[in-house]
Amino acid sequence: MKSAYSSKVLVFFVLLYLCNACGSKQIDVINIGYIGPITGNAMDLGKHPANAMALAVEQYNRSKSPDAPLLKLHIEDDQWKKENAIPLYDKLRKEHKIEVLFISNSEGTVVLQEKILQDHVILINPLNNDALLSSMNQNTFKIGKKTEETALVTAARIFELGLKNIVIFQVNNYFMSLSAKSLAENLKKNNVQVEIIPVDINQTDYTAYLNTCKSKNIDALLFFGYKNLGYAMKQARDKGIKVPYFATNTLFGDGYYKNSQGTMDGTVFAFFTQNDGNYVLANQFANAYKHKFGEIHVAFWSAMQAYDAMNIFIAQLSQLSTKPTDKSFEVWLREQLHTVSFYQGVCGNIAILEDGASKGIYFTLYTIKSDGVVEKVKR
Repeated sequence: MKSAYSSKVLVFFVLLYLCNACGSKQIDVINIGYIGPITGNAMDLGKHPANAMALAVEQYNRSKSPDAPLLKLHIEDDQWKKENAIPLYDKLRKEHKIEVLFISNSEGTVVLQEKILQDHVILINPLNNDALLSSMNQNTFKIGKKTEETALVTAARIFELGLKNIVIFQVNNYFMSLSAKSLAENLKKNNVQVEIIPVDINQTDYTAYLNTCKSKNIDALLFFGYKNLGYAMKQARDKGIKVPYFATNTLFGDGYYKNSQGTMDGTVFAFFTQNDGNYVLANQFANAYKHKFGEIHVAFWSAMQAYDAMNIFIAQLSQLSTKPTDKSFEVWLREQLHTVSFYQGVCGNIAILEDGASKGIYFTLYTIKSDGVVEKVKR
């Protein structure tokens, strides 16, 4: 009798152990991918975010508890070309089985929508945040400045200066098209004449366009693109076009200032520095970044946004032990990200909205003083 009872107790505890072992499914490693322009026309939008995210992962791995999962970050260079997004994503999935993807390119974000749903991957864009991206699927999150709000900042300055006839040189890609369109819509509501001139990213001669601009007596030129628009700035000044210049925050790309031969000085653009975010946290991050990588690029905003984006993801891992056993990592992480309402990051206090967009990062106006030197516009 006693022997039978003991056997039943033993069986009970064995079954209990097996159930717990099967149910726990501890996650030991989480593989993360990053796709961005490490080389090419927009390398400042990829190299610095990649460094920032690598630093965040390193800091987490160094200080995590023994039971917390190890993070591994795998970086791929898309050269800022949307056609590279799918092959690089497939490579990351095949070689590393990534469960989370960070990607800077908006067009790449769009083309990967079907893939990430099929593979149950959470995608986070750490640079761009706009209405179209917010219409993507439920696994897509955007942690960065809002494109439409940035356009409003530039528009406000154009209104203040009383400019009424402007031309926008715009490189043909998703982000620049959206930025130019958002700005034009706001300007036209206030009776400003706007002409958008699409240009190729590799174009170097803008003479024909500038001859037309001069004949129309425009009173401002806007440059929405990358380093080759530096040639347009120089060619405009050579033709005696002395109107104010406005640009996007991509004008710190390698070679942009050199191509402009200094004519970029005085250009006004929406921008973000450590002083515009959480000053204390931003400077702590800047010091750690400089210690590891040796320099801080003037366009440090991209690194700041990427650092916050990665750390928002990392912050959710403290709740991973509470994940129900019947809930996938994909669903759990998606739900966790939607709980972010007051994350104190280097860029400010960030919240994630129902559509996966974020709020809390606000750009303001700066002007170029000289190569690599900026100053906030005095209003």
